[in-house]
Amino acid sequence: MMAVIGGIVAVLIGVVLLFGGPLFGIPVYMWDDFKVCLKGTLSSGLVLGGILAVIAGVSAIKDRAKAKSEENK
Repeated sequence: MMAVIGGIVAVLIGVVLLFGGPLFGIPVYMWDDFKVCLKGTLSSGLVLGGILAVIAGVSAIKDRAKAKSEENK
C-alpha cells in the first residue's frame, strides 16, 4: 500500500516539475530539458539496440550453420 502511495506522490511531483510553469505558476519548468534528454536517450538506445540485433542475428546464423554441419556428419 505504501508503494502505491509513494508512486502516486512521485508521479505528482514529476508532473509538477515537468509542467510546473504553465500549469501551476511555479517557476520550475523542466519540459525543454526533458525533451533534450529524451532525444539523446532515444537515439543512443536505437543505435545500441540495432547493434544488439545485428549481433544476435549473426549468432543465430552461426548456430544454424553449426547445427547443419553437425547434422551432416
